[in-house]
Amino acid sequence: WLLTGDRGFLESMWPVVERAVDFVLDLQTPRGEILWARHTDGTPWSFALLAGSASICHSLRCAVAVAEEMGHERPDWELSLGHLAHVVRTRPAGAFAPKDRWAMDWYYPVLGGAITGDEALTHLASRRNEFVIDGAAGGGVASLGVRCVSDKDWATAAETSECAMAHLLAGDRAMAIDLFRATLPMRQSDGRYLTGIVYPDLVTFPTDECSTYTSAAVVLAADALGDCSPASGLFADHRGLPDVILVEEPFLRAQVPEND
Repeated sequence: WLLTGDRGFLESMWPVVERAVDFVLDLQTPRGEILWARHTDGTPWSFALLAGSASICHSLRCAVAVAEEMGHERPDWELSLGHLAHVVRTRPAGAFAPKDRWAMDWYYPVLGGAITGDEALTHLASRRNEFVIDGAAGGGVASLGVRCVSDKDWATAAETSECAMAHLLAGDRAMAIDLFRATLPMRQSDGRYLTGIVYPDLVTFPTDECSTYTSAAVVLAADALGDCSPASGLFADHRGLPDVILVEEPFLRAQVPEND
């Protein structure tokens, strides 16, 4: 929609958006986090992932924006988003499965818009040394990319690109540019991007793999940094999205009516 302005497409996809959001919010716990999945018999899984819930924060804001464009009111979505953002921001004990060694748990709360402003800069700075591989002196870049996991010098282009967008959203454009430049050694002659490189041996892992999701993340980061398309602000400037309701009280989504 942001790219094309094709209202017919937006209208045709609205029922899909409704069903998708309803499925997701049916997995929201009373505390606010979103459980990861359902078993084939319909039973919800027992845990939520921080990166997944943070990503859903952004998706819900987009869904609310679509609803507003279509002339629908979804106060239940907005309140669910508020509680989800709160639990992502505060990370109460037991809310999420322990995945601290994964970079996505570090930067996704910022990328998803749950942590903003100065708090976002502080949050990113707090674990930067764990996840960003320092570049060699005189190497032309300050970093070699973002470790997928904190205990391995395996820089992945997707995590590096996403982390660049998180820094851009937080207001640190210089760091965002540096991180994005770190993906250039992973670019192949045909334009595809390697999933990752292990430093200092320069071994590709998985061997010679060029994954589609990696290239997609690079495209999104390039668009965000270069302001190349009408959708460039989607991950870089959330002012174009509906505000997140600030909530502190216990989660009462079931009591909020759904309106049209």
